[in-house]
Amino acid sequence: MKKALHPDVERLLNTVLRPNPNAGPLTVEGIRAATLATGELLGGAGEAVAKVWNSTAQTGRGTLDLRWYAPSETPPDSLILFVHGGGWISGTLDSYDTFCRALALRTQWLVSSLAYSLSPEIQHPHPIHEVADVIQNACHLAAEAGHTIKRIAVCGDSAGGFLIAAAMHHLALNNLPLPDAAAFLYPIADVSMQYDSYKTFASGYQLTAERMQWYWGQYLGREISSPAERADPYLSPLNSPLLHKFPRSMVATVEFDPLRDEGLELAQRLSAAGVPVELIEIPGQIHGFLRFRRALTDPEWGPDAVMERIGGFLNSTNG
Repeated sequence: MKKALHPDVERLLNTVLRPNPNAGPLTVEGIRAATLATGELLGGAGEAVAKVWNSTAQTGRGTLDLRWYAPSETPPDSLILFVHGGGWISGTLDSYDTFCRALALRTQWLVSSLAYSLSPEIQHPHPIHEVADVIQNACHLAAEAGHTIKRIAVCGDSAGGFLIAAAMHHLALNNLPLPDAAAFLYPIADVSMQYDSYKTFASGYQLTAERMQWYWGQYLGREISSPAERADPYLSPLNSPLLHKFPRSMVATVEFDPLRDEGLELAQRLSAAGVPVELIEIPGQIHGFLRFRRALTDPEWGPDAVMERIGGFLNSTNG
């Protein structure tokens, strides 16, 4: 049963996020421009943190850019590797800068934001292997900047949530170390797109079922043709037989989101595998809302409030 959109979200959907009936077909260039413009308009200027710097990471697939955020002058001993969303085709260090500053301040962890290779120029499974390589090298990369890291968490929103989940499956499959914690923020977790939320929220709530189908096509470069492919953990990480190796996890879902039910399913399967899971079901919000911290300021369920909850989870000694 659907409840009510948050009034601020409803206002956005009726104004700046209202679909343009004359927009024409989706294009990669249009999505990338819209992602950046929407973030600047609704996210606002980033908050001041103690230090921001850029670096690079060498991976088995090439060189990637990173941007680091130190929340205070006291060197943190805990690191969040953040992997951004954007349907695998959009999202940059700049478009997630405001988000990462807020995340660093509200968790008090060092944050490293990763610019993985985007689709359709680079396609599956290349980005998964990039993320897995950077997870393995994250503590070394922090040490190069003078930070001794004792704990590492991975965090990803939407397609970023998919990439950290698939990367951890890959690491577990190869008996490599996994992070100490993970935060999945309205994640993509299943290529099948067969959940009820895809029907309930098919259109009218920013992310649409049609757009998700298009995103998958850009990421894969083809259509999924068999049940075996749909079950592949590299495409549907909630199907991983190695979920029991995953670290303690937070899963955050939002009420008005086609991806809601697969996020809930991911949380259920992690818990059934024995992983300590904190599930947050966020009422009244839409997919991607965490980037809109200037426009959405609800003290309980706005972006800053949810980031405070992420910090509470990461800093908890439970699990």
